[in-house]
Formats: sequence, C-alpha cells, structure tokens
Amino acid sequence: MKTRYLFLGLAMLIMALSACREITVRTTVNNDGTFVRMITVSGDSNEAFKMDLPYPLDTSWAMTSKKDTAGKEKFIVTYTKHFRNSQELEAEIGRDTSWKKQLVRHLDIRKRFGFFYSYIEYKEVYSAANPFTLLPLNDHLSPEDISWLTRRHPVQSPSDSVKSKAAEDKALDYIVASATAEVEKILADGILKLNDARLDAKRVPEFRDSIRIALTTDKMKEGVSFIDAYRRWTGNPAADRLKEVQPPLFRDFEKKTKFLENLLMMEEFHAEAVLPGLITATNSSSLSGNRVSWDLFPMAFLLEDYPMTAESRVINVWAFILTGIVLLGLVILLVIKSLKK
Repeated sequence: MKTRYLFLGLAMLIMALSACREITVRTTVNNDGTFVRMITVSGDSNEAFKMDLPYPLDTSWAMTSKKDTAGKEKFIVTYTKHFRNSQELEAEIGRDTSWKKQLVRHLDIRKRFGFFYSYIEYKEVYSAANPFTLLPLNDHLSPEDISWLTRRHPVQSPSDSVKSKAAEDKALDYIVASATAEVEKILADGILKLNDARLDAKRVPEFRDSIRIALTTDKMKEGVSFIDAYRRWTGNPAADRLKEVQPPLFRDFEKKTKFLENLLMMEEFHAEAVLPGLITATNSSSLSGNRVSWDLFPMAFLLEDYPMTAESRVINVWAFILTGIVLLGLVILLVIKSLKK
C-alpha cells in the first residue's frame, strides 16, 4: 500500500480546491526598455479583490474594477504600474512582507543596439524553491520526470496522465526522503553539540523509517515533537536534553516546512510578455504575434529554476534613413566628380 504523504498531500489538495480565480501578470515592454506591468484578477466579489497576489502591490499601483459580463457576480480587477527599468520592479519585490519574500525571483529587461536593428531581451526567473535539498535530485528524478512536472511535456493522453502522476509521486518521494535526511542530520548534530556520553549520534540512522513515517503525519508540526519521538524510539530519557540546545534545533526546519506548505498552496497564474517588434526567440510554447506566455504553478519551479525568456527585434528606422542619406550623398558626390572630369 502506497504511503499517503500528509506532509505534502494536504497542501496539494488545498491548492487544487482553492483555484477559484484567474490571475494574469502581463509585462508590456516599450521600445526604450521601459515597461508596464499589469496584474488582472477575475473572480467573484470575495476573491477578485483579495490582495494575496503573485507580486506585492502598494498605493503606487493604479487599480480599476468592473463587472465581468461573461459571468454572473464575477469581477475583473486590474492593477497597473509603469517601471523605468527592471531594477525598480526587483526593488519593489524585495519589499514584499508576505511569505513570498522567500521566493527568489529575478527580472531582467535589456535593450541591445545593433544599428539597423535593436534587440529587446526579456528574462524572468523563478529559482528552484524546494527547501529540502540535502539529497541529490538526480538520484531520484530524471530529466523526463522534470519535464512532466513542469508541463514542458504536455499531458495529451491517458498514458501521459499516468506518467505525469508517476513523476509527481517521485517528486514527493524525493522531498520526503530529503526532509527525513535533514531531520537525521539535525538530531545527530544536536547530540554532538551536547557531548553527552549517554547519547550516541551514530544511532540516529537506525530510526530513519520512523522519522519518515512521522513526516507523513500531521502530528509533527513542531520540531520538539521529533525530540519527544526520538526519546520514545530510543527509550533514553537523556534525549530530552536536545531541547536545551540553543538556538532550538528545529527552528529552521519548522520555517522550511511552513514555507513548503505555503508554496504548495500558491495559486497558479498566467504570465505574459508583450515585446515590441518581431519575436525572434523564446522558450515559451505559446506565441501569438508579439506576445508570449507561460503558466506558473508550484511544481513548475519547485525542483529546478523556471526561466521565462523572449527576444524581439525592432527596426531602427532612423538608421535606414541615415544610411540612405549617406548613400545618396555619395552618389551625388560621384556624379559631381564625374561631370567635372
């Protein structure tokens, strides 16, 4: 019988049930490299106006709202702000006070000059967010598994669904195994720090299976629970001394667990980039005119960095005019010289 991962499964279930609004983040880049970011939220009155959004907002954003004619009691709320460069937006993201501050996100928009053409480069990256990385990822998941998880390999048939689900199970197996290894390390490090002859750090791996099972229950919310459990497993009252270690042994582990829970409950949203000129390169599988798009969801950037890139080419009309004037001047000069001869 397959283990049910309450450690992660509950958060995944909540995430699946909470998708009751649609969020689109559109970045419209201008010829000079400045850009406008627009966040659009569609949902009922209870959801559309919630400020729990992919990026932090303040009073400098313009907000508009209207009723959605396509759905009864539905609203469309739009937030808009102009940025002179990507550094301005990154600074604003850095002021985030929500749990999303722990997400590592970078945006880089550049203009590259090429005389006849200029090139606009757009790159936004969500860094891998899994907080439990003690074990090597490649030992548990293959590149193909990652493709299924991130939807780079689309699910188009029942057999694809089976492969996608298998990849998800492997990902959860990996995270639980890595979290188990981290608990082992925390307990062993704590014992070594105490330097108590009654405690032996070499015994900790004996209880690996017990730690793993403990992680699949909802009774291990606090790190001290692992210390209590370790005392029971070993029958050694001296294990209680692990509670004396400062800072508390499981302080960081608790933060990681809370972050992972928040991450897996994060709403999926649609990201778009609209670039001037002709799109010449992108890693998006969705291209429409000069607009490219991606779907952002927890599994997309849980285990690996998730880059969103695009490049467009803009014609420098002035360069062609200037070149034409120069060529015309040269022709006239040659004609004059020829007439003089």
